[in-house]
Order: sequence, then C-alpha cells, then structure tokens
Amino acid sequence: MRQARGQFLPSLSLSRTWQKSERTEYDYENPVTLAISDYKEKSKYKDYGASSDFYLFRGLSDFGSLRAARYDLRAAEASEAYSRQQVIEAVAAAYIGLLRSERLLDVAVQSEDLAVREFEKSETYHRIGSAARSDVLSAKVRQEQTRLEVIRARNAVEQAFANLAHAMNRPLADRFDVDRSLLEHDDQVGDLDALFAEAVANRQDLHSRQYNVEARGGDVTAAAGGLLPQVRLFARYSRTTNESRFIFGAAEGMSVSYGYTVNWNIFDRFTTLAGRSQAKARQRIAEYNLDQAQLDAQLEVRQLYNSQVEARERLTLSRETIANAEEQLRLAQERFKVGAGTMLDQITAQVNLATAQSDEVQAICDFRIASFQLDRAVGRPLEGLTR
Repeated sequence: MRQARGQFLPSLSLSRTWQKSERTEYDYENPVTLAISDYKEKSKYKDYGASSDFYLFRGLSDFGSLRAARYDLRAAEASEAYSRQQVIEAVAAAYIGLLRSERLLDVAVQSEDLAVREFEKSETYHRIGSAARSDVLSAKVRQEQTRLEVIRARNAVEQAFANLAHAMNRPLADRFDVDRSLLEHDDQVGDLDALFAEAVANRQDLHSRQYNVEARGGDVTAAAGGLLPQVRLFARYSRTTNESRFIFGAAEGMSVSYGYTVNWNIFDRFTTLAGRSQAKARQRIAEYNLDQAQLDAQLEVRQLYNSQVEARERLTLSRETIANAEEQLRLAQERFKVGAGTMLDQITAQVNLATAQSDEVQAICDFRIASFQLDRAVGRPLEGLTR
C-alpha cells in the first residue's frame, strides 16, 4: 500500500560529485615562450544538484496498482483472520479431546470399581457354596480387564493433554486444570439453508478470495496503462566548480531547468496487450477459485451438519441404551443372587453398560467438535472460546 500510494508523489534526488584528476598534454606549446614540451595539469571538479520528477498522468496504471494493493491488503487481513479461526478451532478440538479422555477415564474407573465389587461378591458366594470356582475366575478376569482399561484411559488422558499443549504451542507446558463445562450444551441443529447463506456471507477465506478478485481487476487496469500517453513534470538544479586552466567558459556555473514530457508508446510489439491479457486471465482464475471455494464451503457445511445430526442421534440412543444397560445389570445381579443366572451374564451386562457410557461420552464430544467446526465453517467468531 505504501508503495502504491508513493506512485502519486513526486520523486526527489540529491547528488554530490567531487573529482581530482591529473592531465598530461604532450608537445604542449607555451603561448609565451613558444617552447614545446609535455605539460601536466592537475584539476579539481565538484558539483551538487537536485532533481524532481512527477508523473501527472500515467495511463491510470497508478490507480490500478493502488486498487490492487488495497484489495491485496484486505485479502491478507481476511486470510489472517480465517487462520486465527482455524487455530482456535484446533485448540478447541484438542481441548474437547482432553475432556473426552477424562470422561472415558471416569467411565473406566467406574467399571473397575464395579468389577472389583462383583469379584468380592463372587468370592463370598464361592466360600458359602453359592457360586462356582469358574464364576470367581471370570470375575477376576473382568477385574483385570477393567484395570488394564483404566491404565489405557490414563495414558490417553496424558496424550490428550500433550496434544492440547502442542496445539497451544506449549509442548512443555505444566499440567493445568480444565473446565468441563464446555461439554454442557444444547443439542439444537440449525437450518441447513440458513447455514449455507451464513457461510457465503461471513467466511473470511471467501472474503479473501473475493478481495483477490478485486485486486486482480486492479492489475488489469494497471497493465492497460501502457495503452495511454504518459505526462511527466520535471525540475533540475545543479551547481558546478571546475579548477582547470583548460576549461572553456567560467570556472563556476549554475543551471536550473524545468518542463514536461509527453510520451505515448504507439507500438511496443504487443507487450502491453499481452500483459493486459495475462492480467485478465489471472482475474478469471481468481473468479473461478472464488466459485470453487464457495462450493467447497457449502460441501463442508453439509458434511459438518450431517456429523452434528448424527452425533445428536447417537447421544439420544446412548442415553436410552445406558438406562437399558443399567436395568439389565440389575436384573443379572438379582438372578445371580438367587442362582438363576451366571457370572457371565453379569459380566456381559457390565460390558454393555460401560460401552453405552463410553458411547455417550463419544457422542457428546463429537457433537461439540462438530459444533465448533460448523461455527468456523459458517464464519461465526470463535474468540469466545479463548476466555
């Protein structure tokens, strides 16, 4: 922008020259004695001056360059804003990933506690003769499985924290507390057509491409500037001093000049026409890229919308499944107490309950991540997540 604006200002340059020389004249005839000999002459020369040029008209190329620079700046600002949204989205996704891992760890710990209690019950029943040794062994295997799942869940939490710290550009960050309220949400899904319109109107990357189209239009104007005449104003000032006996005229002098020049390049071997055609081609490419970006944005919104709807339905199903799994576990425990069921029935019910609880956590987190991604995809500000 500074360079484009500078084209409308006059140029100014200062110069200073100092020179010392030694000149030898061969077979020099002395005008007084008429003697002929070689003669050496030492001289000094110095000058200083100033000059200024100002293009009064340059075929509208300056205006085209200014327009291109202005929209290139806006495109860069829009791209920076969209990159910022992408960074926030990545941090939010890593944050949700950490919350997901912590919630899954809670599920694993609950499953382990339940398995430990069931193992203790099976040992008690075995001692009083109400349970077989195989039931005790099955409960022991289930307990060890849940213990391994807890270890894996803890490792997943540590890895998720490392991913979050990396997304925040803090790979060596100390452990910090996280707020789980980010998972509290409503499961409302917006209207798809309204989301399409919002994306086209608000996405910064689309704005950047639109500004790029306008900037390339400025390039077309600038490239066509050579088809019109150029008018240039100029002014010159110089002062010279020459200390030499061989100089003709005064040893000191000053000159001042000013005027204008008009130049119109009638034929430049099609260089300007070719440059204008190339600029128009770049403008058309920018327009095609804008159209493609809008289609890609609509496709992305559709995909994220589908993911959000699917996650909502999975969440509803998982909650119903949890209620059913809890009832099935209660019935399996009652049947085992009265000898009408087996330990395998209880273990199956425990696994089903843990799976349903894990599915609920996954659905909640997937819905939240899809919501953040959809907000970014339709151009909604995500700065609120940083507070």
